[in-house]
Amino acid sequence: MRIDFTTFGVQPPDQGKAGRAGPPIGDSGSGPSNPASGVDQTRFSLDPTRVQSLQAQVLAQPEIRAAKVQSLQQAIGNGEYSVSASHVADALIGELGGARG
Repeated sequence: MRIDFTTFGVQPPDQGKAGRAGPPIGDSGSGPSNPASGVDQTRFSLDPTRVQSLQAQVLAQPEIRAAKVQSLQQAIGNGEYSVSASHVADALIGELGGARG
């Protein structure tokens, strides 16, 4: 999913794409109230000020958590940090997109 913080307002639904979920809740899917039957539609009421505020909060967070990195470096340097082979294997499998069964 891609979220575009620069666009506000209601975007028209893609025409010609059939929906999978059926009609909206409370709508039987028939009659004049649903002219685009078979198409999923979602409408969000966005407050641009709130979106900008949340965006600023996210962008203000550091990309690298220096305190976490420092504590891990210290633990590694002191020989106090160890990871089991199974955790390493699970992480590698997860990173490569495989499923563990």
